Amino acid sequence: MARVVILGSGFAGMTAAFQLRRKFRRGSHQITVIARDAHFLYRPSLVHVAFGKKSLKDISVPLAPLYAEAGIEFLQTEIVDIDPEAHTVSTQDKLVYYDKLIVALGERLAFEEIPGLREFGHTVCTAEGAMKLRQALDEFGGGPAVVGWAQNVQTGGPAFEVALELNERMEKQLLLGSITFVDPLPKLWAPAGEKATQLLSQIFQERRITRLGPVQIQSVHRDHVVLADGREIPSVLTIVTPPFRGEPAQKRLAQNHPRDWLETGRDMRAIHHPDIYVAGSAVAFEGPKQGHTAMLQAEVAAHNLALDLTGSAAPRREYDHEMSCVLDLGNGQGLFVRRSLWNARHQTMKLGRQWPWAKAALEYAFVNTPMFNKWAVPMSKISL
Repeated sequence: MARVVILGSGFAGMTAAFQLRRKFRRGSHQITVIARDAHFLYRPSLVHVAFGKKSLKDISVPLAPLYAEAGIEFLQTEIVDIDPEAHTVSTQDKLVYYDKLIVALGERLAFEEIPGLREFGHTVCTAEGAMKLRQALDEFGGGPAVVGWAQNVQTGGPAFEVALELNERMEKQLLLGSITFVDPLPKLWAPAGEKATQLLSQIFQERRITRLGPVQIQSVHRDHVVLADGREIPSVLTIVTPPFRGEPAQKRLAQNHPRDWLETGRDMRAIHHPDIYVAGSAVAFEGPKQGHTAMLQAEVAAHNLALDLTGSAAPRREYDHEMSCVLDLGNGQGLFVRRSLWNARHQTMKLGRQWPWAKAALEYAFVNTPMFNKWAVPMSKISL
């Protein structure tokens, strides 16, 4: 019997755990999940929490009962270090041995890279950040605001929704002020393609949201944001996604990668460590880091790891990098984009009133049904 250890229980970690549960008969191999948090949090909906449309309870699921029912060991603790030579994971509580490892630790928010961002900025990347922003929005009486994401961030969707939600809130409450959107990309939402860029630019123009980009943020202050080129942008409410880095626990595996991400092949196996697979934000692939990509990577990792342990001659799978996102545009409208990033397989952009409903249905499936956390329905089998 082999022991498979999965680090993290977000989109990637939870997907990998239940995919492996389906592939292994009970008693054949031990599956252990180690994670810091006691709950799975449906992070795409943290925007709604910040704007008072949902509670944290609405978008979270306790993990211990789910894993216990599936016969998966769950350890809620802080992960400190990974020793690939000794095949061990150090936690705050104990040393855990593994035969096979899946690293799905997500990203660390590197507030320290931008002075003042932690003190004077807000984010919807964490539960704590969403609740802090919720309080700030309750106290917001208008004035200039800056929204967007900083350099070294690999996701944009939440920032767009924040800008549009803030615009709608200011109009409904008759609050005076401006919204400036900042990002480091050559074009607005460049990974989504030219059509998406043009549409979002048009929407920003119609709603008088000014985009500055490509720009980098040098520092954040109580009443303004300083850009790397020296410009000062007035802001009494700054909502900026902080830079991303790999978690400190995986630093030994990162082989001096400048952002502490982990290099893998398309089979999601770590290049330097054959008994380690990686999925989610921890992966060093260029391009967006999303729940969708994390789940697709976890499926590939679980499939190939299972082949390693069973000795099956079945073909190994390879990950095909893509992005998929539904933006809630307000006024009942939504935008769906699915785009392959390594080839031209998927190049879809659809606008319509069905997409906010589809987005809400996906959240409901994650939080309130066994579709993903028990039945392990593969994200690769879902077509929108």
